[in-house]
Amino acid sequence: MKRQRILTVFRTEMKKLIRTPMFLFFSLFFVAMLVIIFGLVLGNNYGWGPDLSVFEQMVPGMFAYSGILTIFTVASSVTGDRDIGVERRMNTTPITSGEVMIGQILSYTIIPIIQTAIMLITALLIGFRPNFSVAGVLLVFVFMIFLSFCSVGLGLITATIAKDAKAAGALAFIFIVPQQLFGSFIYMGEGTKVIGYFMPSQYVTDALYRISYGTTLTDVNIWIDLVAIIIISFIIYVIGLILYDKYKST
Repeated sequence: MKRQRILTVFRTEMKKLIRTPMFLFFSLFFVAMLVIIFGLVLGNNYGWGPDLSVFEQMVPGMFAYSGILTIFTVASSVTGDRDIGVERRMNTTPITSGEVMIGQILSYTIIPIIQTAIMLITALLIGFRPNFSVAGVLLVFVFMIFLSFCSVGLGLITATIAKDAKAAGALAFIFIVPQQLFGSFIYMGEGTKVIGYFMPSQYVTDALYRISYGTTLTDVNIWIDLVAIIIISFIIYVIGLILYDKYKST
């Protein structure tokens, strides 16, 4: 049945995360560890302004950074499956690209929810003191889910280009580093903001900063950011799926 095939894809994606320590660490714990380190080191440093510490100003971007690391996880995982012949075996089954897409969407909805919850709890314990409401917290999760979809698409594009899992891991940083430098927790100065708006992560960082510190959810900029990341994530995910599906067929 179609439902069973979708659930098979979903279980496969979740088992990859659990069974591969590197993917589990990068997906759930790496940025949380950075939160602890930066919180302890910069929690009392007000070098970027008198109202918020450097750590507090970095936290929204650290959420976005955790989302873009999904590119590495997906690229390495998919090419790893290709290397050991999992894809060839799947091509002999009735499963369709649409069922794979739905199964992946389910898994990459749950993963960013767990990831964001771990990071939020960690940041709060270290000294992050946001002003958002319960609705604001839910909106943070929504932004992270769509950023994750975008990163899955970029991971699939990377897997299409890469010859093997090792190459995919390296190539993934072509998409990760620019978003890290111009759209996450690294402050590059006011002059780089224009570059940042070419990066999906910038829309998430900007919105999460507004949600966390003082603006109400009626702020139109938050919703502009949400519409932007939804459109970008949909386009990139579909492009990634089409490219990778064509690659598998050749």
